[in-house]
Amino acid sequence: MQRGVAVDGEVEEKLARLVAELKRRGYRVTAQRLAIARIVFENIKSHPSFMEILQAVRSRMPSISPSTIYNNLQLLEQLGFIKSFDVAGETRYDEAKPHLNLVCLDQGRIIDIDDGDLVEEITRRMEERGARVRELVVYAYCGDGGSGPG
Repeated sequence: MQRGVAVDGEVEEKLARLVAELKRRGYRVTAQRLAIARIVFENIKSHPSFMEILQAVRSRMPSISPSTIYNNLQLLEQLGFIKSFDVAGETRYDEAKPHLNLVCLDQGRIIDIDDGDLVEEITRRMEERGARVRELVVYAYCGDGGSGPG
């Protein structure tokens, strides 16, 4: 699960923010919680699935339960550190910052499109129609192995 690994300084900064937020809200800062968060933050750019996260965490903590991992992923999402979205019936985890996810149907990859103007325009138009945008996901055929659009 090392494809799309985040930079160490970025991960440490997110972990420090997480610890501060957990303490501020009265949650315990546990070794399990920090290990799960570290793995998620290290691999967030590859949009890991629950099973990928479970395998990575269990490689470091073999006895950890799936429910502990799931509950901590929900907490990370509730606190605004990550968000989840579904691709072909599988939940994937992603950075919480606004962006568009391009799902390449022919390559099986997910590409982040960080065009703030595009995201704002789509969101604005959807909200004008009464929708509350939670996530922008576009399914497309990306072609012959290039990096995709953008």
